[in-house]
Amino acid sequence: MENASENSTFNRPKAFKIFAAILLAVVAIGLLYWLIFGRNSESTDDAYVSGSQVQVVSQIEGAIASVNISETQSVKEGQTLFKIDPTEVKIASEKADIDLLNAYSDYQKRSALEGDAAVSKEELEHSHLALLKAIANARQAYVNVLRTNVQSPLAGVVAKRYAQVGQRVAPGTELTLIVENHEIWVDANFKEDQLKNIRVGQSAKLESDVYGSKIEYHGTVMGFAPGTGSTLALLPPQNATGNWVKVVQRLPVRIALDPKDLKDYPLHIGLSMYTTVDTSNTAGLPLQAMEGGPISETSIYQKQFDEAQKHIESLIHPHSKK
Repeated sequence: MENASENSTFNRPKAFKIFAAILLAVVAIGLLYWLIFGRNSESTDDAYVSGSQVQVVSQIEGAIASVNISETQSVKEGQTLFKIDPTEVKIASEKADIDLLNAYSDYQKRSALEGDAAVSKEELEHSHLALLKAIANARQAYVNVLRTNVQSPLAGVVAKRYAQVGQRVAPGTELTLIVENHEIWVDANFKEDQLKNIRVGQSAKLESDVYGSKIEYHGTVMGFAPGTGSTLALLPPQNATGNWVKVVQRLPVRIALDPKDLKDYPLHIGLSMYTTVDTSNTAGLPLQAMEGGPISETSIYQKQFDEAQKHIESLIHPHSKK
């Protein structure tokens, strides 16, 4: 019994040596990982999804006759979002068309008498200017009719809907807010002491809390904000008050995301991301501004102008082939 007790006695020195060996191994592995990966990267969990937010406003005055969208709904470019009562603008357009036809008739009559003593050159020029003015007025009045159908300028998702049926709106009244489908990026807020080696063009890997660490997004550093969040706020801090305490600041770094990743695993603005930038390539200047970004444009306004032009042609030349 005595020998069994001695064998079961805890060997403290031996256990300490084993613990020390394990600890040294963990430290060594951590140091090795930092030497290979850590010193050539910067990471932050203070990063959030951002996107292009487009305000859709009324371009004419009138009452909302119908609302065709709901929040969180997907919309296409050119899709009708709201309809404004067209009564007033249709009446105005009809009056403008009548004025145009009268001006055109008067111009034709005077043109037929050109060179006759009864019509002077000045009268013909005045009639020509009156015709041009009538064309411009009729075109604008017809465009106003087209604008009673409030269209989405681009493809996206309805974030907020402000207008309601029966509401009287004026030009500039905000009707809805749309987040563009293809304009999604991440603003990663890095500390001041992390920015030294971050450059435009460096690759980044990102993880979303929504999908977890198994889903990895690929990104590229596109540029740096011109100031920290506090300095760009509506009321920036005044550090000359005498009560100033130094606080480590963070600067937003914009990171573009791979469109394929976004297609497979969509993200919504405001979601948090864990971001790691590969800083091994330090070519370029620190804090360099983005030279050029993606262009966002719409074709709906040009289409409205073209339709108005066809309307003018149909009035002046009603029997011409289209």
